[in-house]
Amino acid sequence: MTLSVVPDHAAEPVLATVSSAIVDRSPKGIAAAVHRLIRAGRLRTGDRLPTVRDLAKELNVSPATVSEAWQALGAVGAIQARGRAGTFVRDTVEPTRPARYLGIGGAPLAEGINLSTGTPDPALLPPLREAVDRVVARSTSWTTSYLDDPVLPELDEILRRDWPFVPARLTVVDGALDALSRVVDEVVRLGDRVVMENPGFPPLIDLLERAGADILPVELDDEGIIPASLAAAMLLAPVAVFVQPRAQNPTGISMSVGRCRELADVLADYQAVVVEDDHSGDIATGEDVSIGMHLPERTVHIRSYSKSHGPDLRIAAVGGSADVIDPLVSRRMLGPGWTSRLIQAVLVELLTDPAAIAAVTWARSTYAMRSLAVRAGLAGEGVTSTTGEGINAWVEVADERSALITLAALGLRVSPGSPFMVGGSPSMHVRVTTGVLDEHDADQLQHVITSLAAAAKAGPTLRGV
Repeated sequence: MTLSVVPDHAAEPVLATVSSAIVDRSPKGIAAAVHRLIRAGRLRTGDRLPTVRDLAKELNVSPATVSEAWQALGAVGAIQARGRAGTFVRDTVEPTRPARYLGIGGAPLAEGINLSTGTPDPALLPPLREAVDRVVARSTSWTTSYLDDPVLPELDEILRRDWPFVPARLTVVDGALDALSRVVDEVVRLGDRVVMENPGFPPLIDLLERAGADILPVELDDEGIIPASLAAAMLLAPVAVFVQPRAQNPTGISMSVGRCRELADVLADYQAVVVEDDHSGDIATGEDVSIGMHLPERTVHIRSYSKSHGPDLRIAAVGGSADVIDPLVSRRMLGPGWTSRLIQAVLVELLTDPAAIAAVTWARSTYAMRSLAVRAGLAGEGVTSTTGEGINAWVEVADERSALITLAALGLRVSPGSPFMVGGSPSMHVRVTTGVLDEHDADQLQHVITSLAAAAKAGPTLRGV
């Protein structure tokens, strides 16, 4: 029996549809044009796209150009490659979930110690009741018009006084992750390259992937991003560089003053926006440094008050580049409008009340003590962890899966390292939230250290090989 090859005439109309819609023949332009066709319904779920070679020939571009566009579309789930069968428009109503973010924690433990949360110790937060009572007693309304300034004048004054550089614009939003999401919406487009630390913050990786960004990972040492690694990434013309200047999550590393200057020197010759996520804020012991001290017109600095004053306040300040923050504020007026001015007033109380200030100061030193105790204990057991601060430690293990299984058997939960790695690079670490430990409970501390040491040395199981 002889099989004849039948030309795929069904693909020809799709090739014509796609090629006629493309004006900008760069990878970004091709990806954007195809994405618009999908959104408009002109390309439907299940449609087979032209081959890379056919579309490249039609557009008179290199196959690598089309391949890069296809990779960008695949990253946001718009298309799906099925091997030799070809590349197809994906079901656009299929829900996507931020797998990394959901993978770093877990359900509350019935018993044992949960060191996977990444959240502050509730006992170290300044009390809210007194601050709320004082605010409510003074007034019943803080909003006279829907067009009032989004930031209370009193809070604006405090923020500007404490900001690491003079910001062209300053606003507040509903937490650091809300700030990152809104900045990504303003700065990053489908196919754009961006730089971020590796390991890095899983929700940011999720946000950037969902935006269709090509993430360029850069390496860290004890002072922050390594300048040579950043310089190599900048040669690929990224539109943004994402940095955690203090208590980097997951490593706890804080950028030094000297390193800040070195990174600014590298960035000076480029136009990329610098986005800094100072998520630990007032509980960080590292110096309050910012690349905005050197490149203020291109820096967006985010400062969260969740870990220092309470996650349920849901408030973070965003200050810096007017080119980013002005459209961010305008777009927000078509949604929530502003962060609750009642909550802003409570934050003003907490930032000015001597008792609350003392509570945050105590929390800062306590977190430092807990972190040092765990890291020093692990070092005594021959286990490597990054030198850092804040509420998390990044602990090296022989095998991630074996470490998690060993710790679960010993009544401990930590976060796997894999969700923190950019681009699916392998992880030989776990993240441990040291901030929730009780420094006065010597037995608990010793149990945690010996358990982590045993887990760090556990070799791969047969299933994991």
